[in-house]
Amino acid sequence: MGTEVSRWGEHGRRPVPHASNRELFARTVGCATTEIPCPAEDAWALVADVTRIGEFSPECVGARWIGPDCGAHVGARFEGTNRAQTATGGLIWVRPCTIVVADPGRSFGFVVGDRFDGTPATHWLYEFASAAPSTCRVTVTFRHLPDGLSGLRLLADSDLESAETFVAARLRELTEGMQTTLGHMRAVLEN
Repeated sequence: MGTEVSRWGEHGRRPVPHASNRELFARTVGCATTEIPCPAEDAWALVADVTRIGEFSPECVGARWIGPDCGAHVGARFEGTNRAQTATGGLIWVRPCTIVVADPGRSFGFVVGDRFDGTPATHWLYEFASAAPSTCRVTVTFRHLPDGLSGLRLLADSDLESAETFVAARLRELTEGMQTTLGHMRAVLEN
């Protein structure tokens, strides 16, 4: 059992998503929330520093800026590197990400591209709201795009009868991971 590495742009032509799964993926959304005893601007700054995500996430082990336009603003791009264990060994996947929302102290969001040509497959949004004096509520939402070709979509498209089961299991896993990530961020911001 070895580790397979999947980099975007190395998988040939982008296939057409199976039309029967479009509705399933359009409603594939997960969410996690926590309250942190800090100003919303501090929580936003930590999330927007994408190079630190590997410190917090159980799945995303790192990110690096790509292209000349670096930093937490709309249009900036980075590559995210994720890691997971599978029945056949380890899997590492590197995907392009583009910041689509950057409103300091309020929201930060990005799309993650597919393995083929980087076409957006999923959308991640962090929202920050003051909950009490010196406390903020952070909510992270994962949304699969209806025709996004994530690994999950490719799996679901290859076995239409099991698609709902695959999506439900992965959504549970992602939601648990988001809650873990927020917990690790909270621990840093509390100190």
